[in-house]
Amino acid sequence: MSKKTIIGSSIIIGIIVILGYISYSSKIANPFIGLKGLAQISIGEEKIEKISDKPLRYISRSYEDFTNYMESEGYTVEQLGRGFQLKKGNESKLLVAEGFMGNYKIFN
Repeated sequence: MSKKTIIGSSIIIGIIVILGYISYSSKIANPFIGLKGLAQISIGEEKIEKISDKPLRYISRSYEDFTNYMESEGYTVEQLGRGFQLKKGNESKLLVAEGFMGNYKIFN
């Protein structure tokens, strides 16, 4: 095999491993959803991003950023360990935080 084939195969395998790790870490089958949210948080000015509606998921750098954002959206936030009880009028949601890629949190 030529060097180009070996290098090309190594790059493709590396990309597959990275996408698999993102998918596993975010617990979302489509790794591009987690990657998109990660890029929006890293590059953009926002501290929290909604990455999906069904099921409802947010990505953030910290619990505090998530809590501040939800309170600015009119929710009353009560933290129960890794769980967050969100209340707004008659609406109530429970989201659980999970670590994502070391420095981020996914709330689902």
